[in-house]
Amino acid sequence: MEFQELYDLVRTRRSIRRYRPDDVPDEMLQRAIELATWAPSGGNYQPWRFTVVKNRELIGQIADAVEARSRLMASWPEADRYREQADRWIRTSAFFRDAPACIAVQVGGYQSVADRLLAARGPQDPAAAEMMEWRRFGSSRIQTIGGAIMLLLLALHQQGLGACWMAGPLQAKAEIEKLLNVPEGWEFVALIPVGFPAEEREGAPRRPLDEVMEFIR
Repeated sequence: MEFQELYDLVRTRRSIRRYRPDDVPDEMLQRAIELATWAPSGGNYQPWRFTVVKNRELIGQIADAVEARSRLMASWPEADRYREQADRWIRTSAFFRDAPACIAVQVGGYQSVADRLLAARGPQDPAAAEMMEWRRFGSSRIQTIGGAIMLLLLALHQQGLGACWMAGPLQAKAEIEKLLNVPEGWEFVALIPVGFPAEEREGAPRRPLDEVMEFIR
């Protein structure tokens, strides 16, 4: 692949929230997920699972759970200062209800040697406690699953599909894990609705490179 091809693929990907009703062939989804499993992972642990949901009733139940949590949060008095955004959030948090397919991404546990050593040392040691907090902030398993999701999005886009990386459904994590029978030791972490795009979106501008990059020579 020429660099320009990769450049164009990455720069033309968009977060798509409206889909045609056409079914998405299983083979297209399988190809994308297979590519996602080539993401780098801490200790080559590969802590990922992908549940593809096409069942309309089940997608609706997941959407209901997410929407119910949105309504709950929007009902709190603390939401009054964000009323316009909170009301819009209720309307849009379950936009995936009509997606032809949804990919529920799950992540498993992973502890590196450093994690096990710090856990054994315990929080009574200030240096160990500090390092444990830093490692929690940049959790290896979350970085790993983020890389897999990005590859998944690019593989879907390359095949002409639209998708959206959703962390919002985490507000209904317990309900979704129950609906999907997520095995013990695994956790729901993101939802990726997928379909043939029914919208075209312009890319949001990016900050200038000189604001986000520096060389130390």
